[in-house]
Amino acid sequence: PLALTILMLALPLSALAGDLAWFDLENCGMCKNMTAEEGLMEAMKWENHLTADGYMAVTVVAPGYEEKYQNALANMQKAGEKMMAGEEMNLCGFCQSFGALHMAGVTMEYFPTKAGHINLISSHDPATVSKIHAHAQRTIDEYAKMFGDEEAHGDHDHSHH
Repeated sequence: PLALTILMLALPLSALAGDLAWFDLENCGMCKNMTAEEGLMEAMKWENHLTADGYMAVTVVAPGYEEKYQNALANMQKAGEKMMAGEEMNLCGFCQSFGALHMAGVTMEYFPTKAGHINLISSHDPATVSKIHAHAQRTIDEYAKMFGDEEAHGDHDHSHH
């Protein structure tokens, strides 16, 4: 959604995730908006799937938690606006990498569906597609580390964005 777009606009192109934690739900200025909504993280499931020209992220929010999810997105948007205004913000590796993708000119499409929220990140440029695939694969791999391989495809009860 818009919050993600604002986040990406706010990041400098040089922001690349080096030794940072890929996910830092406590210290990341973006992610902590999700953890601030009580019970939301446990009420979300998140899947990532590589596509021919990018990747698809699917977020499913449990019944009764949609309002908290929307609150978190609104707060992420506010955080993005502060960053655009020049405020320094701690960001985890995922958020920095995601921002770098946006700066590389990827196409971001958002589809709110009855089943869940779908973000499609794609490009027609093969070099950019490689960057998108690397980001998505790292995200899938980090989920596997956190939740176990069988959980890496979205069968867990925790999320990031």
